[in-house]
Amino acid sequence: MFVRVVTVAWLAIGGGMMPFAQAETAAAVGVVAVEAPVSRFDRGLLWRIDRPHSVDATKPQPSPSHLYGTVHVDDSRATDFNPAVRGALTRSRVFLPELLPDAASAQAFSLATHLAPTQTLSSLTGADDFERIAERLSTHYGVPHALTAQLKPWAAYVYLSQPARPMGEIVDAALIRLAQQQGLAIRPLETVAQQIAAMDAVPVASQVALLVALARNHDDAMAEIDRLVELYLAQDLAGMRRLEESAVRDDPTLRGPMAEFIEQILDRRNERMLDTLLPQLDTGGAFAAIGALHLTGDQGLLARLVRLGWRVQRVD
Repeated sequence: MFVRVVTVAWLAIGGGMMPFAQAETAAAVGVVAVEAPVSRFDRGLLWRIDRPHSVDATKPQPSPSHLYGTVHVDDSRATDFNPAVRGALTRSRVFLPELLPDAASAQAFSLATHLAPTQTLSSLTGADDFERIAERLSTHYGVPHALTAQLKPWAAYVYLSQPARPMGEIVDAALIRLAQQQGLAIRPLETVAQQIAAMDAVPVASQVALLVALARNHDDAMAEIDRLVELYLAQDLAGMRRLEESAVRDDPTLRGPMAEFIEQILDRRNERMLDTLLPQLDTGGAFAAIGALHLTGDQGLLARLVRLGWRVQRVD
């Protein structure tokens, strides 16, 4: 079994690669207090964030902020946001998506997917695996053979990670639309250059190992997308993480490549996004929408905020 890391490059889904502030009461929204143990962040999508306890109590308390975990798919059940999510967004002053797609970002992302003119994907993967990758990309995603030959391994991996069908409005894009309709300020947590740099930072050998494994087990990976969405709808972050890492259990040779991938795509990006997020949390009234796997684990954003003294509460 092999599944995609759903946190990567949702700009690709949105068109970058595809070719053709009032504080609410706990009783009103069902807030559940959560303390430091990381295991407590294994379940839940909407989280309320309040100022650290150590801050001067004489200063005015800002409005609470919220973090919301997304999944980069277009399932209508995932975009049918419940009243707690809509209410938290309505009461916010600023919306912070991972990225704010536009034509310039999409073009920059597309250009960044190409290897240097002296390289080919076949030279990195070997001829047999390249033909398997090219056949899958051509048959299921409409990517010409000549273009596949020019793709960086991570770019081919992102292509193959998406459902093999036309994509509609994904969760992140739906939230951006709602924020725009409400006239909220929108401040992305990342730039397209930072997202590209994160994927380029994964060692090429690890990119190739994960790409080859995904191409060899592509049918299984596509079948598991439905399971991934079900775990997301159940707000089971730990289950999503286990499913994403199932390749390591089935093929121990992927343990190193997966660890390097997660370090760059989750952990390092969490560090950078936290730097952007903290000033907005300090002001209050922020609503950040981030891939759900960025929330959980010892290096997740929730655990990092707790270590910095912020009060983190799950909103049911």
